[in-house]
Amino acid sequence: MKKICLMLILLIIAGICIPAVSAEIVSETYIESGDNYFTKLHDMGTSQYKFNTIYIKNPQLWQGLKTVYLRGPVGSGATSILTAEPDYSQSVTLKVNNDVVGYGTANYNALMSEGSTEYNMVQIWVEFDNIDLSSYTDAIRLTVIPTSGLLWNDIYIKGGGNLPADDNTVMFAHYYNSAYYVARGLHISYSKYDWQNRVEVTDNLITIIREIDGNNYTSTIEFSSDLDYGIETSNIDRTFYFIAKPLIWTITSPHGINYTGSYGYDTSELGDITVYIKNSQTGAAIANSRCVIDALVDGDYHPVVNRTEPSGVFSVTLQHTGGGRPNPDGYRLIASADGYNNPMPEINFTVDEYTTSIYCYLDPIAGGPLDENNTFIDFFVRDMSANPISGATVKFGDYTLLTNSQGYTVFEVGKNATYTYTVSKSGYGSLTGNAVIGADSRHIINTVLAPAVTPTTPTSIPTSTYISPNPTLTAPTGEPVSNWLDWFAAHFGMILGGGVEIGKIFMWLCFAVPVGVYVGKEAKAGAAGFMAGAGIVTLFFVLIGWVPIWLLVLLALIIGLLYANVFNSSDTGGGR
Repeated sequence: MKKICLMLILLIIAGICIPAVSAEIVSETYIESGDNYFTKLHDMGTSQYKFNTIYIKNPQLWQGLKTVYLRGPVGSGATSILTAEPDYSQSVTLKVNNDVVGYGTANYNALMSEGSTEYNMVQIWVEFDNIDLSSYTDAIRLTVIPTSGLLWNDIYIKGGGNLPADDNTVMFAHYYNSAYYVARGLHISYSKYDWQNRVEVTDNLITIIREIDGNNYTSTIEFSSDLDYGIETSNIDRTFYFIAKPLIWTITSPHGINYTGSYGYDTSELGDITVYIKNSQTGAAIANSRCVIDALVDGDYHPVVNRTEPSGVFSVTLQHTGGGRPNPDGYRLIASADGYNNPMPEINFTVDEYTTSIYCYLDPIAGGPLDENNTFIDFFVRDMSANPISGATVKFGDYTLLTNSQGYTVFEVGKNATYTYTVSKSGYGSLTGNAVIGADSRHIINTVLAPAVTPTTPTSIPTSTYISPNPTLTAPTGEPVSNWLDWFAAHFGMILGGGVEIGKIFMWLCFAVPVGVYVGKEAKAGAAGFMAGAGIVTLFFVLIGWVPIWLLVLLALIIGLLYANVFNSSDTGGGR
């Protein structure tokens, strides 16, 4: 008993002494606060204008706008207004075009110069209670609209001339006929801003947290590594996954100040991989081929590489797989190139210290194999609505492949031979058939899978197809047809310059007219007999779905009218 108690005490002590294992967290916060001033003495022009516009050249710098002030010379005609009310204050609404962006208070007062008996100067200023200019990046015209009554737009102020070129210009202006005329005098603008971003990294998760203190700022965050992220943040936190690499980020504040941070993993956990995308016939690298690599993490794929390489050979650095984060569970490679088909929709692989290269072979779309004794089998799998079925398993002879997003895969096999193929996918009934391959360099097989009726294993449907060059019935347009009747209809339609439906109507007429003539002649019933014979044929075509049922109803009505006319005739004893 004493030994057991001693062991328990030792275990408790060991548990206290061993530190808890937690994920590595890096957190960096970037804070910027300050005041922004603009002061300009503008003394051009002598014309007189009503100034009810504030021109802001770079609105992203003036998110925390507090005050815009003008002291300038009064024009003629304004003295009586200023004498009646030399001090004035009014609540205003601030608009950009028709959008309300804030509210505030507009003020003015009149000033006399020394020795003057009338007002010849005026002070105008707007105090902003709140304003939101976050959605504007180009220069804006901020219109000041009084809640009621008049504003200084009835006070003429001298002005004119061009706007100054300052990047942070905020000035009173008159806007007319797509041009700005600047108020003369001293312009002073003031804003105060408080801005903050925080970046947190935990394993392979980066969280961007924007904290906004009363104003709506927009910063830009860029990440630099083998992955190039360009992210403009919104007002909400954002978390995303990245493949573990040494990572550098740069945050640019709304006022153009850059902040840089970094995070990375031990490079011993990285592997340099070379991806070769080659022509399956010649073995040559395919120029301008595209390589897409995604990392699998907890069942979800995250993009790692997505680029085109002129040489067809890609060099990438990937985090090792397995063992939990920061390592992904695996990778998938999807390769493509113009003029080529990929027989494999994707290549799944893992990375460790021994993985150095991956090879992907694409088949040329045109022509046949380099080996004259072989042929290409272009295999298409569709559903009952002619939609492609991706991820279907196709076993052709000794080879097994999956269809891509177009329901397509391609095999290279020997010529002049008979092969057995099986097509299957979960949720569909499997299909088994025989293909007799001739001497052509390329063959096409079109197959259709029907939905599985029950969850039990579907029963294979044996078929036998001779390919020379196409193994299934197809219309002149190349589309597959389901039976011989549709095949004949499609070709009759082609002769008449139409499609399958035109061919069906033509075949109906080819049968209905002779039968109608025969019945009318043998029954000596004239037009009524003709219509009766044609109606019998029409009934058959309605049953197989080639002509609409209303046509049968129309014929029945005509037959009835014709026979009624015969029975009412006095020559036949009717009409009495």
